[in-house]
Amino acid sequence: MIFDSGVRRGSDVFKALASGADLVGVGRPAVYGLALGGAEGVQSVFEHLNEELQIIMQLAGTKTIADVKKTNLLDIQY
Repeated sequence: MIFDSGVRRGSDVFKALASGADLVGVGRPAVYGLALGGAEGVQSVFEHLNEELQIIMQLAGTKTIADVKKTNLLDIQY
């Protein structure tokens, strides 16, 4: 399954993978990076997304993407 809608942060990537996605589209952030900084801007966007994803994975206690895909998301209502 491909998830491609509203992905802006590493936490969005984590949630998409944990929801069963095999591929996560991050086109809009990449286009914004391109518009603001060219190729270096795109690289910066992907580095930032990767750093955020790594932090979220650590907080969730997952070491690999396979671990993320096994994660159960909770529906917390306030």
